[in-house]
Amino acid sequence: MITLYGRITSANVQPVAWCLEELGLQYERLDVGGHFGGNDTPEYLAMNPLGLVPVLETGGQSLSEAATILRYLVRQYGVHPSDPMAAAQIERWADMSRQHIYIPLIPTLFWQLIRTPADERDHTAMGKATAGLKQAMGIIQNLIKGPYLGGEKLNLVDYQIGSLLYRYYELEIDRADLPHLRSYYDALCARPAYRKNVMIDFSGMKVPGA
Repeated sequence: MITLYGRITSANVQPVAWCLEELGLQYERLDVGGHFGGNDTPEYLAMNPLGLVPVLETGGQSLSEAATILRYLVRQYGVHPSDPMAAAQIERWADMSRQHIYIPLIPTLFWQLIRTPADERDHTAMGKATAGLKQAMGIIQNLIKGPYLGGEKLNLVDYQIGSLLYRYYELEIDRADLPHLRSYYDALCARPAYRKNVMIDFSGMKVPGA
């Protein structure tokens, strides 16, 4: 049995849960982190000393870091090239997304718009993040050569980047006009596993005054 530790409202837990379901794997997800707590116990810290989510436990071993977990899952159960260069061509865009999409979107724009009162927002940081996202998403649009990012089947890049698009399109931010990216996102929204694990309403996470 695979156990996934982490609240489904986490942007880091969502791609892992989505991936598990797309791969048809049986797993149990336990609500950990945020107001659920449980990520500061000795047992949890033994799996991830940082006390962050997600953690994947399987076969008596545990993994932390969403990007690492996704790599393991696609290599073990999914579609991932065995050739090192072919694999690297996919992995580089997944790695790029952590710096150039995740950081401006989640700890910057999402945090400022949802978790920060309006009169306390850092508009300079928000402006830089918005500009950076426009550039990064333009690059990502060019990867769409078929139904998925860089391929004919869901791969690592889809889980890494596709899972962020719900917040990207739901937040009230200035976005570049990228029709192919929008069509790709619309296709993801039609997938039951994506709707279940990624399209999670975050309005309840707003702090007063946000």
